[in-house]
Amino acid sequence: MNKDDAVAKLESLIEEGKAVLDTSYFVNGVFGGPWVKSELYSPWQATAAMMLHEVLPEHQQTLLKKLEEEETNHTSTAEEWQGQLQGVREAIENGIINLDETNEDDVDAVIESMLNRFPDVVASINRRHNGRDRYAINDEYDVQDLLRSICLAYFDDVRDEEAVPSFAGKNSRIDLFLKDEARFIEVKMTRNGLRDKNLGDELSIDIPHYKGHPGCERLFCFIYDPDRRVRNPTGLKRDLEKIDPGFVTVIIAR
Repeated sequence: MNKDDAVAKLESLIEEGKAVLDTSYFVNGVFGGPWVKSELYSPWQATAAMMLHEVLPEHQQTLLKKLEEEETNHTSTAEEWQGQLQGVREAIENGIINLDETNEDDVDAVIESMLNRFPDVVASINRRHNGRDRYAINDEYDVQDLLRSICLAYFDDVRDEEAVPSFAGKNSRIDLFLKDEARFIEVKMTRNGLRDKNLGDELSIDIPHYKGHPGCERLFCFIYDPDRRVRNPTGLKRDLEKIDPGFVTVIIAR
C-alpha cells in the first residue's frame, strides 16, 4: 500500500471513529460507563485493526496487540483506537513510517524465489490424501495456471495473456503480467522438440518484443524442465540474459 492510499483509508476510518464516539452513552444504574454503540464500534474496530496491522512495522505493534485484547466497547477503548489511527496517519504523513513502494530488488527476489521453488510446490500438491488424483502438469498451460495461483499469494494484480505491441510484424501475448510491479513472466515447459536450441531461438526473438510493452520494466523467462531435457542450463541462461542485461532474468527449474 502506498502512502496516499494509506492516508486516505486512515482518514476515512478516523471519520468513522468520530461517528462511533458520538454514540457514547451511560446506562442508568449501571456502573462503569460510558460505552459506545456496539453495532457501530465492532465493525469499525475490526477494520481499524486490519488497517493498522498492514501499515505498522511489526516492532511497533505492541500497543495494537494489547488493544485487541480489550473486547469491551467502552468509550475509552474506542478513544484509544481513534488515537492509534490518528497517530499512525501523522507518522505516515511525516515520513516516520515509510510506505514507499516496495524496493525493486525485494520484488525481484520474491519472484526469483517463487519461480525457483515451483518444483517444490508441484511435489507438495501431489502428495494427496487417500489416493486422490494428482495435479497433472502436461504442458505450458498447466504450468501457467498453477503459477498464476502462486503469484496471487504475493501480488494483487496478476494478469495473464496480456497483449504485447507488435514487433517486426509479430503480435503476441505475455503469459503473466504483474501490473503493479511492472514485471512480465514468460512460461516455457520443455518437451520433445523444445530443448536448449529451440528454447534459445524462441526466447531470443521474444525478449526485444516484450521490452516494447510500456508497462514492463523486467522480464522473467521461466523454463520448467522436470525431465531435465535442457543439457546446458547454465549456458542457456547466460546466453539469454546477455541479450539485454538487467532486463532479462532466466530461471530454469527442475
